[in-house]
Amino acid sequence: MNIPTFLPDNGTIGLVAPSFGANKEPYTTRMKAAIKKFKEKGYKLKIFGDIFGYKMGASDKKESRAKHFIDAYKDKEVDIIWSVGGGELMIEILPFINFEELKKYPKKLYIGYSDNTNLTIPLLTHLEMLTVYGYNFPTFGLNELDESVINTLKLVKGNKIIQYASKFHEPRELKEKRPLDPFTLTEPTKWINLYEKDTKIEGRLIGGVMDILLHHLGTPYDKVHDFIEKYKHDGIVWYLEAFDMDIFAIKRTLWQMREAGWFKYAKGFLFGRHVKETSFLDLNETNVYKDILGNVPIIMNMDIGHVKPMMTLINGSLVTVVNNEKESKLIQEW
Repeated sequence: MNIPTFLPDNGTIGLVAPSFGANKEPYTTRMKAAIKKFKEKGYKLKIFGDIFGYKMGASDKKESRAKHFIDAYKDKEVDIIWSVGGGELMIEILPFINFEELKKYPKKLYIGYSDNTNLTIPLLTHLEMLTVYGYNFPTFGLNELDESVINTLKLVKGNKIIQYASKFHEPRELKEKRPLDPFTLTEPTKWINLYEKDTKIEGRLIGGVMDILLHHLGTPYDKVHDFIEKYKHDGIVWYLEAFDMDIFAIKRTLWQMREAGWFKYAKGFLFGRHVKETSFLDLNETNVYKDILGNVPIIMNMDIGHVKPMMTLINGSLVTVVNNEKESKLIQEW
């Protein structure tokens, strides 16, 4: 596994908008505040493209968004690349990125979540390097930073830390609030083991948002088979979350991923809190996971993805997850 450059003190962050830009509230205000905070900490920021722009469902036309990412990756001054947002159409840029060409350049850490799965997984599987599924850059503009946000920066700087389950998380549906207000953590958090009361999962980590992973199956950008074959002796640990999927869509997607062979060497599954309601009459997460995934360790309701707070996950790392009555924690090594 290739270890990319982490963010040094006073290092340079390349900001890109390969999906949405910070073109509307609350993201515009958060973005400006985050830029100010990082500059005050001594970091240098280099902007690629119009990170506040909007055109046809994204920050710019697809060719331009791809070029801005490539330019950031090849730029000698840039230490890491950080996405300014998620969105819907990042997948369009993939035909314009030559991953073989990128192999000629020093490995560079890429950070983002949600639609950024369109880069975190191809960069992991094509370039065989660590990528980060973590908060997009504007989150750092909030007036008060949750511990999980602070942990993102620690990990991006190369620090190896233990991440514990949150005490509370946000509700699925949030009332409108001011752009820089902190997270609304009102709901008690409890990671749920599907089978054993004391669950421990270890292996090589890969995952993202299922809404995007589904659309990579069968395309030239899908190198998941190569990745899991190479690291099968470690065992594969999948983390998954859903943004715009109900329980039926989740079941169909897991079925397709399984039938495509992605879960061939799975040693366990980590599921985040999905945004939409995940039950319909007698159909729910528990029986869907048991039916599709079988008798492998599964932990549900974890701090992964859109329902904040979220842990920062390093794709390609060796992960150990423990969940029992005494502790709920996640450790990553690389």
